[in-house]
Amino acid sequence: MAKTETIDQFFGAVTDAYDALLDAARAANDRGYRVSRRLIDEMERGQREAVDLTRKVAAAPRDVAGFYSGTVRSLTDAQGRALDLTRQLLDEVTDTQRESRDTFRRVIEANRTAGQAAIAATREQVTKTTAAATTAASKVTQNVNGRAKAAASTARKAAKETTA
Repeated sequence: MAKTETIDQFFGAVTDAYDALLDAARAANDRGYRVSRRLIDEMERGQREAVDLTRKVAAAPRDVAGFYSGTVRSLTDAQGRALDLTRQLLDEVTDTQRESRDTFRRVIEANRTAGQAAIAATREQVTKTTAAATTAASKVTQNVNGRAKAAASTARKAAKETTA
């Protein structure tokens, strides 16, 4: 694998991992917004119903049956809204779990790819370094051997001249 491809693969994998985390953060933000918006809408409906019920009682304070009927209807509607909100929360939790599994899978796969690219780059570098070290050691050995032969030759000449 070429060095540029390895580097591109590594940084592509890191980018994929960050993209997965950003997507998860965006999804969580959207989910939080939907739940908050729904909660605010339900509070607003409840407030309107309470005001309407109070208005009916103020308009006809002696209409006990109407007051009772309106109160029961208002409480029933509030329970229905609470159940709907709970259902939405459970759906959001289920979606969160699914998205979390998907995010973890994407991050793990990206980390695996980044690790493989790092290993490939390390192998490539070790191979190049080993080749360079072998070449340098060979040159040093040749240089040392050449100097040793030259020194031995000089020593033999000097020995011959002294004995002669």
